[in-house]
Amino acid sequence: MKSYVKAIIIFNENGEKRIVPLKQGVNIITGESKTGKSALVEIMDYCLCSTRCTIPKGKITEFSFLYVLVMAISKHTYVIARQNWENGGKMYLSKESINFEPETIEIGYFAEMNPLSHKDVKYEIECALGLFVTNMATDGEMQSKRASLRNMVSYLFQHQNLMASKFALFYRFSDYYKRKDVIDQFPVFAGMISQEYYSDLIQLNSLKAQLKQKYKKQKANEKSTIYIKENLSPLLANYFALIEQDFDSNISVQKMLRLATNLPEFDDSQLFGESKIAARYSALNEELDELRDKEREVLLKIKNIDKASNTGNAFSEMLNELKQQTRVAEIETTEYVCPLCGHDCKEIAEKDSELIEATEWLDNELKITEKYTADFSEDVRKLKEIQSQIDAKIREVWKQIRTIEEKFISSKTLASKREKVNYAKANISLFVEMSDSGIFETVDEDIEDLKEKIERLEKKIKGFDVDTKMSKAKSFLSENMNHLAITLDFEEEYRPINLNFGLTDGSFDIYQHQNNRENIYLYEMGSGANWVSCHIALFLRFLHFFAKQKNSPMPLTMFFDQPSQVYFPQGDSDNDKITQADLMAVNKMYKTIFDEIKAISKDTGILPQIIIVDHVDGENLECKEEFKRYVRCNWRDDKGLI
Repeated sequence: MKSYVKAIIIFNENGEKRIVPLKQGVNIITGESKTGKSALVEIMDYCLCSTRCTIPKGKITEFSFLYVLVMAISKHTYVIARQNWENGGKMYLSKESINFEPETIEIGYFAEMNPLSHKDVKYEIECALGLFVTNMATDGEMQSKRASLRNMVSYLFQHQNLMASKFALFYRFSDYYKRKDVIDQFPVFAGMISQEYYSDLIQLNSLKAQLKQKYKKQKANEKSTIYIKENLSPLLANYFALIEQDFDSNISVQKMLRLATNLPEFDDSQLFGESKIAARYSALNEELDELRDKEREVLLKIKNIDKASNTGNAFSEMLNELKQQTRVAEIETTEYVCPLCGHDCKEIAEKDSELIEATEWLDNELKITEKYTADFSEDVRKLKEIQSQIDAKIREVWKQIRTIEEKFISSKTLASKREKVNYAKANISLFVEMSDSGIFETVDEDIEDLKEKIERLEKKIKGFDVDTKMSKAKSFLSENMNHLAITLDFEEEYRPINLNFGLTDGSFDIYQHQNNRENIYLYEMGSGANWVSCHIALFLRFLHFFAKQKNSPMPLTMFFDQPSQVYFPQGDSDNDKITQADLMAVNKMYKTIFDEIKAISKDTGILPQIIIVDHVDGENLECKEEFKRYVRCNWRDDKGLI
């Protein structure tokens, strides 16, 4: 989006006019203190729909009746005007051709226009810039929030009190909510994402909430669903077998119910065919045989375990009896003496030792036996549970076999094939009526549908690739900021310069990564020269970055207010004590700005706009000839905005 400010104009009530003409590229308004230079940024801010007026009270506010900002946006010129604050601050807006000359505007130009609220004009400017993100909420329950022109200005203006500040980088970041909005809306201003992205996010989160509810309902209906599937499936299988068609029992319950209400009709060509129902009867019998085999296998395991358990218990009882016997023979001494000869009896002591060893073995065997006996009981319980399930399944299959036998194979009451089919159909209809009454509500198909939609949306949102774009933006800002910083005035202790900007972590802080060991933040750096150099390097890179983004709605204007004041603090270069070092630093600053604007133009094909208001006149700078070419106003010798 090509956009720049063509002029700033002030009218008094009598139609007397003050105009500051501006162009693409560098624009310098130089002059002495108190000539109204810094008021220009406040007038621009006011005309860009600020909710308050911060234009300094005095000569300017006493003179002004109408403030006008003339902007080129894409292929048109927009004339944005605002009454002074004391008269209500109403606004006017008109759209002219791109060749419209601001010098032709007189106070009568606005006579026939209807005054508008600043909100209406803000909306029109946002539309002209292509800022169409009207709802940045990510959830339907959240309050909607627009990406706003008012948050763009933090990237456009570097006020006098900001340029050499070590505590703040961006305009109005002292307001927590303003700061958060400006940071959150960066991907929009960079053209990375559009309203479609946020609308998709809202839809995605809504679908996820719906899916969560469906899962809850699915869990609640789980028993009912199983019941339907187990009972309706054989009824349908019978019907389809009777009409000689295949039936897939693995379909969802919802599909099964839908199929049950829309059964294929029986026709005369199926009148004599019995092969499918016979095959189903055979398959059920095979299933029954398999189930009985499984049951036998389980019963055999139970029997073997019971046998092993009984053996273990018997062994355990035997060991306990042995233990009881050893307690009777409990040893009370380790030394024995022959009552006849008085000599020691070592043989008895050795027998005692063997007995003690045997007792220890017995204790260990008892522990092991008890442990495995207990484990057998748990194994038996599990196997009996499996046997119970198999038994239930056997009864179910047996019931189906009996139904087929009684109703469809050897029925005496249902003689014809048509009667059998109608009987099977009536059973299905009865079951469907039960489900229609709301007893069985299933959500399986809804869940699958929601999961498919969520997957599609997640894939689409992933396609915006915001994280990668933000990472590339951070690299661009940091790497090129260092390239610029080399040509600016930095203290030696911070070299080699390794500046970084916290874009991806959301901090929006600038810091020096010193010696690959520590991060030194702006507020920890000494010297105003470092601070102002950081501001200039960063915001020139923002201007370059936005110019490179094809879909960025950001106005390509950067306003630097008094960048040299850190070197000339009194604001009067003629009377201040000027050192050669200060002049070299200011020269570096302007040369960096001049070179960067050319580099942006060469790189992007777009010449952005930089507006600089300063009290230096460039006469003592090495780049004075280039400086003079960019001067649009020189407010000296009693000249000024008013």
